[in-house]
Amino acid sequence: MKKVSWVLSALLFFSQFPLWADTNELYLQLSGQNQSQPLLNLALPPFFSRPMGQKKAALMAHSLRDVVRADLLMSRYFNVLENGPAFNGSNAREISSDWRKKGASFLLTADVSMALDQLQVTIHLLDINSGSTILGHFYKGNSDSWREMAHQMSDEIVEALTGKPGIAHTRIAFSNDQTTHKEIYLVDYDGQNLRRLTWDHSIDILPRFTPDGKQIVYTSYKNGNPDLFILDLKPGSHSRPFSTYQGLNIAGGFSPNGDKLLMTLSRGKNPNIYIKNLVNGRLTQLTNDRGADSSPTFSPDAGQIAFVSDRAGNPEVYTMDLLTDRVKRLTMLNWCDSPSWSPTGQWITFAGRVSPTEKLDILLTDITGTDERDITHGSGSSENPSWSPDGRFIVFSRTGRNGISRIYVMDADGSAPHALLKIKGNSATPSWSR
Repeated sequence: MKKVSWVLSALLFFSQFPLWADTNELYLQLSGQNQSQPLLNLALPPFFSRPMGQKKAALMAHSLRDVVRADLLMSRYFNVLENGPAFNGSNAREISSDWRKKGASFLLTADVSMALDQLQVTIHLLDINSGSTILGHFYKGNSDSWREMAHQMSDEIVEALTGKPGIAHTRIAFSNDQTTHKEIYLVDYDGQNLRRLTWDHSIDILPRFTPDGKQIVYTSYKNGNPDLFILDLKPGSHSRPFSTYQGLNIAGGFSPNGDKLLMTLSRGKNPNIYIKNLVNGRLTQLTNDRGADSSPTFSPDAGQIAFVSDRAGNPEVYTMDLLTDRVKRLTMLNWCDSPSWSPTGQWITFAGRVSPTEKLDILLTDITGTDERDITHGSGSSENPSWSPDGRFIVFSRTGRNGISRIYVMDADGSAPHALLKIKGNSATPSWSR
Protein backbone atom coordinates (compact mmCIF):
# COMPACT_ATOMS: atom_id res chain seq x y z
CA MET A 1 0.00 0.00 0.00
CA LYS A 2 2.93 2.32 0.56
CA LYS A 3 3.76 2.38 -3.14
CA VAL A 4 0.16 2.92 -4.21
CA SER A 5 -0.30 5.77 -1.74
CA TRP A 6 2.84 7.46 -3.12
CA VAL A 7 1.35 7.64 -6.62
CA LEU A 8 -2.07 8.68 -5.30
CA SER A 9 -0.52 11.43 -3.21
CA ALA A 10 1.47 12.56 -6.24
CA LEU A 11 -1.71 12.67 -8.30
CA LEU A 12 -3.51 14.75 -5.71
CA PHE A 13 -0.41 16.91 -5.27
CA PHE A 14 -0.26 17.68 -8.99
CA SER A 15 -3.96 18.47 -9.13
CA GLN A 16 -3.55 21.33 -6.67
CA PHE A 17 -1.51 23.61 -8.89
CA PRO A 18 -2.71 26.94 -10.29
CA LEU A 19 -2.00 28.93 -13.31
CA TRP A 20 -1.61 32.57 -14.08
CA ALA A 21 -0.01 34.70 -16.64
CA ASP A 22 -0.29 38.00 -18.32
CA THR A 23 -1.35 37.52 -21.93
CA ASN A 24 0.15 40.89 -22.79
CA GLU A 25 3.59 39.92 -21.55
CA LEU A 26 5.89 38.82 -24.33
CA TYR A 27 9.45 37.90 -23.54
CA LEU A 28 11.71 38.25 -26.54
CA GLN A 29 15.02 36.97 -25.26
CA LEU A 30 16.71 35.73 -28.39
CA SER A 31 19.66 33.90 -26.94
CA GLY A 32 20.37 30.34 -25.86
CA GLN A 33 20.25 27.03 -27.65
CA ASN A 34 17.03 27.87 -29.49
CA GLN A 35 18.75 30.67 -31.37
CA SER A 36 21.44 28.79 -33.27
CA GLN A 37 21.00 30.72 -36.52
CA PRO A 38 20.76 34.43 -37.42
CA LEU A 39 17.30 35.97 -37.34
CA LEU A 40 15.59 36.57 -40.67
CA ASN A 41 14.78 40.23 -41.30
CA LEU A 42 11.12 40.33 -42.27
CA ALA A 43 9.28 43.53 -43.23
CA LEU A 44 5.71 43.63 -41.93
CA PRO A 45 3.79 46.74 -43.06
CA PRO A 46 0.17 47.18 -41.91
CA PHE A 47 -2.31 44.82 -43.59
CA PHE A 48 -4.39 46.53 -46.28
CA SER A 49 -8.18 46.38 -45.82
CA ARG A 50 -11.12 46.55 -48.23
CA PRO A 51 -13.50 48.24 -48.72
CA MET A 52 -11.55 51.38 -48.01
CA GLY A 53 -12.86 53.29 -45.02
CA GLN A 54 -14.85 50.39 -43.58
CA LYS A 55 -14.09 50.31 -39.85
CA LYS A 56 -14.88 46.60 -39.41
CA ALA A 57 -12.48 45.57 -42.17
CA ALA A 58 -9.76 47.89 -40.86
CA LEU A 59 -10.10 46.51 -37.33
CA MET A 60 -9.95 42.94 -38.65
CA ALA A 61 -6.81 43.70 -40.68
CA HIS A 62 -5.19 45.24 -37.60
CA SER A 63 -6.11 42.25 -35.40
CA LEU A 64 -4.86 39.71 -37.93
CA ARG A 65 -1.54 41.51 -38.25
CA ASP A 66 -1.13 41.71 -34.47
CA VAL A 67 -1.50 37.94 -34.11
CA VAL A 68 0.78 37.17 -37.05
CA ARG A 69 3.38 39.57 -35.66
CA ALA A 70 3.25 37.95 -32.23
CA ASP A 71 3.47 34.46 -33.76
CA LEU A 72 6.52 35.36 -35.83
CA LEU A 73 8.28 36.89 -32.82
CA MET A 74 7.40 33.93 -30.62
CA SER A 75 8.86 31.57 -33.21
CA ARG A 76 12.33 33.07 -32.50
CA TYR A 77 13.13 32.91 -36.22
CA PHE A 78 12.47 36.53 -37.19
CA ASN A 79 13.48 40.11 -36.62
CA VAL A 80 10.26 41.91 -37.56
CA LEU A 81 10.76 45.32 -39.20
CA GLU A 82 7.77 47.66 -39.01
CA ASN A 83 8.76 51.26 -39.78
CA GLY A 84 8.68 51.62 -43.52
CA PRO A 85 6.46 52.26 -46.56
CA ALA A 86 2.87 51.04 -46.43
CA PHE A 87 1.22 48.44 -48.65
CA ASN A 88 -1.77 49.78 -50.63
CA GLY A 89 -3.01 46.52 -52.11
CA SER A 90 -0.87 46.51 -55.26
CA ASN A 91 2.53 48.15 -54.64
CA ALA A 92 4.50 45.34 -53.00
CA ARG A 93 7.32 45.37 -55.55
CA GLU A 94 7.50 49.15 -55.58
CA ILE A 95 8.02 49.40 -51.82
CA SER A 96 10.40 46.44 -51.56
CA SER A 97 13.46 48.53 -52.47
CA ASP A 98 12.74 50.95 -49.62
CA TRP A 99 12.36 48.03 -47.22
CA ARG A 100 15.67 46.61 -48.47
CA LYS A 101 17.38 49.86 -47.47
CA LYS A 102 16.04 49.30 -43.95
CA GLY A 103 17.67 45.88 -43.82
CA ALA A 104 14.73 43.67 -44.79
CA SER A 105 15.31 40.49 -46.75
CA PHE A 106 11.66 39.49 -46.99
CA LEU A 107 8.39 41.39 -47.29
CA LEU A 108 5.00 40.11 -46.10
CA THR A 109 1.88 41.82 -47.41
CA ALA A 110 -1.77 41.03 -46.77
CA ASP A 111 -4.97 42.18 -48.45
CA VAL A 112 -7.99 41.79 -46.12
CA SER A 113 -11.64 42.13 -47.14
CA MET A 114 -14.91 41.69 -45.25
CA ALA A 115 -18.34 40.88 -46.71
CA LEU A 116 -21.05 40.33 -44.11
CA ASP A 117 -19.47 37.72 -41.80
CA GLN A 118 -17.11 36.34 -44.42
CA LEU A 119 -13.39 37.09 -44.16
CA GLN A 120 -11.04 36.87 -47.13
CA VAL A 121 -7.29 37.34 -46.90
CA THR A 122 -4.60 37.14 -49.56
CA ILE A 123 -0.98 37.11 -48.44
CA HIS A 124 2.24 37.34 -50.42
CA LEU A 125 5.73 36.68 -49.11
CA LEU A 126 8.38 38.28 -51.30
CA ASP A 127 12.12 37.61 -51.38
CA ILE A 128 13.31 41.22 -51.68
CA ASN A 129 16.78 40.36 -52.96
CA SER A 130 15.71 38.05 -55.79
CA GLY A 131 12.29 39.60 -56.40
CA SER A 132 10.64 36.18 -56.38
CA THR A 133 7.41 35.31 -54.58
CA ILE A 134 8.08 32.65 -51.97
CA LEU A 135 4.50 32.21 -50.82
CA GLY A 136 1.12 33.32 -52.09
CA HIS A 137 -2.05 32.11 -50.40
CA PHE A 138 -5.75 32.95 -50.31
CA TYR A 139 -7.75 32.31 -47.14
CA LYS A 140 -11.51 32.40 -46.76
CA GLY A 141 -13.72 31.70 -43.78
CA ASN A 142 -16.14 32.94 -41.19
CA SER A 143 -14.96 36.03 -39.36
CA ASP A 144 -15.23 34.14 -36.04
CA SER A 145 -12.28 32.00 -37.13
CA TRP A 146 -9.93 34.91 -37.70
CA ARG A 147 -7.45 33.88 -35.00
CA GLU A 148 -7.19 30.38 -36.42
CA MET A 149 -6.64 31.92 -39.86
CA ALA A 150 -3.87 34.17 -38.52
CA HIS A 151 -2.12 31.21 -36.87
CA GLN A 152 -2.35 29.26 -40.13
CA MET A 153 -0.72 32.16 -42.01
CA SER A 154 2.08 32.32 -39.45
CA ASP A 155 2.80 28.60 -39.67
CA GLU A 156 2.93 28.68 -43.46
CA ILE A 157 5.31 31.65 -43.36
CA VAL A 158 7.57 29.86 -40.88
CA GLU A 159 7.67 26.70 -42.98
CA ALA A 160 8.21 28.63 -46.23
CA LEU A 161 11.26 30.45 -44.84
CA THR A 162 12.77 27.83 -42.51
CA GLY A 163 11.56 24.49 -43.86
CA LYS A 164 10.29 23.66 -40.37
CA PRO A 165 6.62 23.34 -39.37
CA GLY A 166 5.27 26.19 -37.28
CA ILE A 167 3.50 25.68 -33.96
CA ALA A 168 1.11 28.66 -33.93
CA HIS A 169 -1.90 26.39 -34.53
CA THR A 170 -1.09 24.15 -31.55
CA ARG A 171 -2.92 24.18 -28.22
CA ILE A 172 -2.29 23.44 -24.57
CA ALA A 173 -4.65 21.54 -22.27
CA PHE A 174 -4.44 21.76 -18.49
CA SER A 175 -6.37 21.33 -15.23
CA ASN A 176 -7.68 24.31 -13.26
CA ASP A 177 -9.66 24.62 -10.01
CA GLN A 178 -11.25 28.09 -10.33
CA THR A 179 -14.73 26.52 -9.96
CA THR A 180 -13.59 24.81 -6.69
CA HIS A 181 -13.48 21.61 -8.76
CA LYS A 182 -10.63 20.62 -11.03
CA GLU A 183 -11.74 20.79 -14.65
CA ILE A 184 -9.91 20.52 -17.98
CA TYR A 185 -9.33 23.66 -20.06
CA LEU A 186 -7.92 24.33 -23.51
CA VAL A 187 -6.02 27.39 -24.73
CA ASP A 188 -4.12 28.39 -27.85
CA TYR A 189 -0.35 28.12 -27.61
CA ASP A 190 -0.13 31.89 -27.06
CA GLY A 191 -2.48 31.95 -24.06
CA GLN A 192 -5.51 33.21 -26.01
CA ASN A 193 -8.88 31.67 -26.84
CA LEU A 194 -9.41 29.96 -23.47
CA ARG A 195 -12.09 27.28 -23.46
CA ARG A 196 -13.41 25.06 -20.68
CA LEU A 197 -13.77 21.42 -21.76
CA THR A 198 -15.28 19.57 -18.79
CA TRP A 199 -18.10 20.11 -16.30
CA ASP A 200 -17.50 16.98 -14.21
CA HIS A 201 -17.58 18.78 -10.82
CA SER A 202 -14.83 16.51 -9.61
CA ILE A 203 -11.05 16.10 -9.95
CA ASP A 204 -10.07 16.12 -13.64
CA ILE A 205 -6.33 16.08 -14.30
CA LEU A 206 -3.51 14.95 -16.59
CA PRO A 207 -4.93 15.59 -20.09
CA ARG A 208 -3.13 14.06 -23.07
CA PHE A 209 -3.77 14.87 -26.74
CA THR A 210 -4.20 12.27 -29.43
CA PRO A 211 -1.58 12.80 -32.17
CA ASP A 212 -4.13 14.36 -34.52
CA GLY A 213 -5.10 16.89 -31.83
CA LYS A 214 -8.80 16.09 -32.18
CA GLN A 215 -9.28 14.34 -28.83
CA ILE A 216 -7.86 14.27 -25.33
CA VAL A 217 -7.80 11.60 -22.68
CA TYR A 218 -7.76 12.60 -19.01
CA THR A 219 -8.18 11.13 -15.54
CA SER A 220 -11.32 11.95 -13.56
CA TYR A 221 -12.62 10.95 -10.14
CA LYS A 222 -16.23 11.77 -11.10
CA ASN A 223 -17.36 8.17 -10.63
CA GLY A 224 -15.40 7.71 -7.41
CA ASN A 225 -12.40 5.98 -8.99
CA PRO A 226 -9.53 7.63 -10.94
CA ASP A 227 -10.87 6.49 -14.33
CA LEU A 228 -9.64 7.47 -17.76
CA PHE A 229 -12.01 9.30 -20.12
CA ILE A 230 -11.75 10.40 -23.76
CA LEU A 231 -13.25 13.61 -25.12
CA ASP A 232 -13.68 14.91 -28.67
CA LEU A 233 -12.62 18.56 -28.90
CA LYS A 234 -15.51 19.56 -31.15
CA PRO A 235 -17.93 21.92 -29.36
CA GLY A 236 -20.82 20.09 -27.73
CA SER A 237 -18.98 16.79 -27.36
CA HIS A 238 -19.25 14.71 -24.19
CA SER A 239 -16.58 12.53 -22.63
CA ARG A 240 -16.92 8.78 -22.50
CA PRO A 241 -15.13 6.15 -20.38
CA PHE A 242 -11.88 4.84 -21.83
CA SER A 243 -10.34 2.79 -18.99
CA THR A 244 -12.13 2.00 -15.72
CA TYR A 245 -10.02 -0.61 -13.96
CA GLN A 246 -10.05 -0.60 -10.16
CA GLY A 247 -7.46 1.89 -8.90
CA LEU A 248 -5.36 4.23 -11.01
CA ASN A 249 -6.11 4.77 -14.71
CA ILE A 250 -3.71 7.43 -16.03
CA ALA A 251 -2.69 8.20 -19.61
CA GLY A 252 1.02 8.39 -20.32
CA GLY A 253 1.47 9.24 -23.96
CA PHE A 254 0.32 8.19 -27.41
CA SER A 255 2.67 6.68 -29.95
CA PRO A 256 3.48 9.08 -32.82
CA ASN A 257 1.09 7.34 -35.24
CA GLY A 258 -1.64 7.14 -32.60
CA ASP A 259 -2.07 3.36 -32.59
CA LYS A 260 -0.84 2.80 -29.02
CA LEU A 261 -1.30 4.46 -25.64
CA LEU A 262 0.94 4.12 -22.61
CA MET A 263 -0.95 3.92 -19.33
CA THR A 264 -0.36 3.65 -15.59
CA LEU A 265 -2.74 1.12 -14.07
CA SER A 266 -2.81 -0.26 -10.54
CA ARG A 267 -5.76 -2.68 -10.88
CA GLY A 268 -5.91 -3.02 -7.09
CA LYS A 269 -2.15 -3.58 -6.81
CA ASN A 270 1.04 -1.53 -7.16
CA PRO A 271 0.98 0.82 -10.18
CA ASN A 272 2.64 -0.55 -13.31
CA ILE A 273 3.12 0.51 -16.91
CA TYR A 274 0.86 -0.89 -19.61
CA ILE A 275 0.58 -0.36 -23.34
CA LYS A 276 -2.78 -0.51 -25.09
CA ASN A 277 -3.06 -1.31 -28.77
CA LEU A 278 -5.81 1.03 -29.96
CA VAL A 279 -6.36 -0.98 -33.15
CA ASN A 280 -7.22 -4.33 -31.58
CA GLY A 281 -7.77 -3.25 -27.96
CA ARG A 282 -5.06 -5.55 -26.59
CA LEU A 283 -3.56 -4.49 -23.23
CA THR A 284 0.02 -5.53 -22.48
CA GLN A 285 1.79 -5.11 -19.14
CA LEU A 286 5.32 -3.70 -19.54
CA THR A 287 6.52 -3.56 -15.91
CA ASN A 288 5.87 -5.83 -12.95
CA ASP A 289 8.15 -4.57 -10.22
CA ARG A 290 7.74 -4.41 -6.45
CA GLY A 291 7.93 -0.64 -6.70
CA ALA A 292 5.52 1.87 -8.19
CA ASP A 293 6.06 2.51 -11.91
CA SER A 294 4.27 5.47 -13.49
CA SER A 295 4.34 8.47 -15.88
CA PRO A 296 5.39 6.69 -19.10
CA THR A 297 6.28 8.61 -22.27
CA PHE A 298 7.20 7.32 -25.74
CA SER A 299 10.43 8.08 -27.57
CA PRO A 300 9.79 9.73 -30.97
CA ASP A 301 10.24 6.41 -32.79
CA ALA A 302 8.08 4.55 -30.22
CA GLY A 303 10.92 2.08 -29.74
CA GLN A 304 11.55 3.08 -26.13
CA ILE A 305 9.70 4.57 -23.20
CA ALA A 306 10.81 6.69 -20.27
CA PHE A 307 9.05 6.33 -16.93
CA VAL A 308 9.39 6.92 -13.20
CA SER A 309 9.95 4.13 -10.68
CA ASP A 310 10.82 3.95 -6.99
CA ARG A 311 12.10 0.37 -7.33
CA ALA A 312 15.52 1.49 -6.03
CA GLY A 313 14.11 3.60 -3.17
CA ASN A 314 13.52 7.11 -4.50
CA PRO A 315 11.42 7.80 -7.61
CA GLU A 316 13.90 8.05 -10.51
CA VAL A 317 13.70 8.26 -14.30
CA TYR A 318 14.26 5.04 -16.24
CA THR A 319 14.08 4.01 -19.88
CA MET A 320 12.96 0.71 -21.35
CA ASP A 321 13.72 -0.67 -24.79
CA LEU A 322 10.43 -2.16 -26.01
CA LEU A 323 12.17 -4.69 -28.25
CA THR A 324 14.54 -6.15 -25.64
CA ASP A 325 12.78 -5.08 -22.39
CA ARG A 326 16.13 -3.71 -21.22
CA VAL A 327 15.69 -1.11 -18.46
CA LYS A 328 18.24 1.64 -17.78
CA ARG A 329 18.28 4.08 -14.87
CA LEU A 330 19.04 7.67 -15.91
CA THR A 331 18.88 9.71 -12.68
CA MET A 332 20.15 9.56 -9.11
CA LEU A 333 18.15 12.26 -7.32
CA ASN A 334 15.92 12.57 -4.28
CA TRP A 335 12.73 12.78 -6.35
CA CYS A 336 11.76 12.65 -10.03
CA ASP A 337 8.45 12.72 -11.83
CA SER A 338 6.55 13.39 -15.08
CA PRO A 339 9.22 12.70 -17.75
CA SER A 340 8.53 13.88 -21.31
CA TRP A 341 10.63 12.75 -24.27
CA SER A 342 11.62 15.51 -26.68
CA PRO A 343 10.37 15.30 -30.29
CA THR A 344 14.01 15.36 -31.44
CA GLY A 345 14.77 12.28 -29.33
CA GLN A 346 17.84 13.88 -27.75
CA TRP A 347 16.43 14.93 -24.37
CA ILE A 348 14.05 13.83 -21.68
CA THR A 349 12.68 16.60 -19.47
CA PHE A 350 11.26 15.89 -16.03
CA ALA A 351 10.57 17.42 -12.63
CA GLY A 352 13.14 16.63 -9.97
CA ARG A 353 15.07 17.70 -6.90
CA VAL A 354 18.41 16.79 -5.37
CA SER A 355 17.35 16.83 -1.69
CA PRO A 356 14.06 16.84 0.27
CA THR A 357 14.63 20.45 1.36
CA GLU A 358 14.78 21.78 -2.21
CA LYS A 359 11.91 22.79 -4.47
CA LEU A 360 11.19 20.82 -7.61
CA ASP A 361 12.85 22.09 -10.77
CA ILE A 362 12.53 21.21 -14.43
CA LEU A 363 15.57 19.25 -15.56
CA LEU A 364 16.87 17.78 -18.78
CA THR A 365 18.83 14.59 -19.24
CA ASP A 366 20.21 13.08 -22.39
CA ILE A 367 19.22 9.50 -23.12
CA THR A 368 22.48 8.16 -21.69
CA GLY A 369 21.90 9.86 -18.33
CA THR A 370 25.37 11.46 -18.44
CA ASP A 371 24.33 15.03 -19.32
CA GLU A 372 21.85 16.35 -16.76
CA ARG A 373 20.84 20.02 -16.60
CA ASP A 374 18.67 22.04 -14.21
CA ILE A 375 16.92 24.61 -16.40
CA THR A 376 14.62 26.40 -13.91
CA HIS A 377 17.15 26.89 -11.07
CA GLY A 378 14.86 27.05 -8.04
CA SER A 379 12.47 29.70 -9.37
CA GLY A 380 9.42 28.42 -7.51
CA SER A 381 8.37 24.79 -7.51
CA SER A 382 8.20 23.66 -11.14
CA GLU A 383 6.56 20.48 -12.45
CA ASN A 384 4.77 18.63 -15.24
CA PRO A 385 6.88 19.61 -18.28
CA SER A 386 5.57 18.97 -21.81
CA TRP A 387 7.39 19.70 -25.09
CA SER A 388 6.17 21.82 -27.97
CA PRO A 389 5.87 19.67 -31.11
CA ASP A 390 8.99 21.23 -32.63
CA GLY A 391 11.08 20.54 -29.51
CA ARG A 392 12.02 24.22 -29.04
CA PHE A 393 9.80 25.11 -26.06
CA ILE A 394 8.54 23.53 -22.84
CA VAL A 395 5.27 24.20 -21.01
CA PHE A 396 5.16 23.46 -17.28
CA SER A 397 3.43 24.42 -14.03
CA ARG A 398 5.08 26.59 -11.38
CA THR A 399 3.96 27.31 -7.83
CA GLY A 400 5.04 30.74 -6.65
CA ARG A 401 5.60 32.21 -3.20
CA ASN A 402 1.89 32.92 -2.90
CA GLY A 403 1.17 29.19 -3.14
CA ILE A 404 -0.67 29.57 -6.45
CA SER A 405 0.30 27.36 -9.38
CA ARG A 406 0.27 28.74 -12.91
CA ILE A 407 1.21 27.55 -16.38
CA TYR A 408 4.50 28.78 -17.84
CA VAL A 409 6.26 28.43 -21.17
CA MET A 410 10.04 28.68 -21.67
CA ASP A 411 12.62 28.01 -24.33
CA ALA A 412 14.02 24.49 -24.25
CA ASP A 413 17.22 25.71 -22.59
CA GLY A 414 15.25 27.34 -19.74
CA SER A 415 15.53 30.89 -21.05
CA ALA A 416 12.65 33.37 -21.49
CA PRO A 417 10.16 31.79 -19.05
CA HIS A 418 6.80 33.56 -19.05
CA ALA A 419 3.35 32.89 -17.66
CA LEU A 420 1.02 31.67 -20.40
CA LEU A 421 -2.21 33.37 -19.33
CA LYS A 422 -4.06 34.96 -16.45
CA ILE A 423 -6.83 32.84 -14.95
CA LYS A 424 -8.30 32.44 -11.49
CA GLY A 425 -7.45 29.45 -9.32
CA ASN A 426 -4.64 26.93 -9.57
CA SER A 427 -3.59 25.32 -12.82
CA ALA A 428 -1.47 22.23 -13.40
CA THR A 429 -0.63 19.19 -15.53
CA PRO A 430 -0.30 20.97 -18.90
CA SER A 431 0.00 19.05 -22.15
CA TRP A 432 1.05 20.50 -25.52
CA SER A 433 -0.69 19.21 -28.64
CA ARG A 434 1.35 17.90 -31.55
